[in-house]
Amino acid sequence: MKRNLFFLIVNVLLICSACNDKSSKVSKDKEQLAGTMLALKHAKEFSVEKLDGSSILKIYRKGEEGAFDSFKLVQNDSEKSASTIPIPCKRIVCLSSTQLCYFFELNDIDDIVAINSSRYLRHEGMKKLLESGKVKRIGKEGNFNLEMLVALDPDVIFVSPFKVGGFDAIRNLGIPLVPMAAYNEETPLGRAEWIKMLALFVGQETKADSIFNAIESRYQNLKSLAANVKHRPTVFSGKMRSGSWYVPGGNSFYAHYFRDAGADYIIKDNKTGAYPVDFESIYSKASHCDFWRIIHPEKLGVSLKDLAEQDPRYTDFKAFQNQNVILCNIREKPYYEQAGMKPDVLLADYLHFFHPELLPEHEPYFYNKLK
Repeated sequence: MKRNLFFLIVNVLLICSACNDKSSKVSKDKEQLAGTMLALKHAKEFSVEKLDGSSILKIYRKGEEGAFDSFKLVQNDSEKSASTIPIPCKRIVCLSSTQLCYFFELNDIDDIVAINSSRYLRHEGMKKLLESGKVKRIGKEGNFNLEMLVALDPDVIFVSPFKVGGFDAIRNLGIPLVPMAAYNEETPLGRAEWIKMLALFVGQETKADSIFNAIESRYQNLKSLAANVKHRPTVFSGKMRSGSWYVPGGNSFYAHYFRDAGADYIIKDNKTGAYPVDFESIYSKASHCDFWRIIHPEKLGVSLKDLAEQDPRYTDFKAFQNQNVILCNIREKPYYEQAGMKPDVLLADYLHFFHPELLPEHEPYFYNKLK
């Protein structure tokens, strides 16, 4: 009896040991399967999990809790699908001019085979590729040249999640559509950090890290200049368009720029996007503001007189009367194809106007004062 009990205890111990070994092996297998997350400092709207020989890219959908688009980037000759993309990509289509700035910074435009029909493209290298026919214009949302797209056989198409129309037809072609959602980011450095996402597709991750770190350093140094200013001038933004004045929210991307440049933005709500208000509403808040900032396509050489002719009520603003209207004229400035990767330059422009004593030698790049 005692002998049988002894063997029973030994068998139980052996079984437990085997189970522990198996559990330990499963745990180690899971550790091997788990990847390393790409370290991001400011960007919140995408993530990258690095696995052995591949990466899992997730791009989050603004306003949809927990929702995201997922893509597997594989470093081999696997056949591409809507969610599996072999890298590096050699045939890229960009359907928004704002996507191009990341490729411009990486000095990698030879992998682009098509863009949308952008009206204000100024990059000399890209214009030469267009003129030579090496890069095609494939139209705009709702009117894409599908036959040309099929003939180009792109590895990936970067789309804007803010525009609709025509994407369903492209999706039916079986070409991977990757949302370029940098404009969902609420901070300037968050948008700039998307260069790390684009770099995954062209094998330039180390270069992207170096570029971003330099931009971040310059931006933070400029921000520190204005951190302790004694006077914060007030600023408002926008103008009348189709009967409404679109105001960036108090926690919007642009509001972050104003605060970092040592200004006091007059909209104090917690909204992150822009929304329409009537003239009376903006005038009640902004009539005595120190600065008025505008981004808009205007005629070349636009002046304060021209602005007043658009709407005589503009002359009632203190900023207009004191000639403190700063304009980025997108007919003249490469704002959309550069701004995403030049947050430090934009911040320097704002500092130059809001606190000229801090950057007396700076030559404004995107903005100028109307005369």
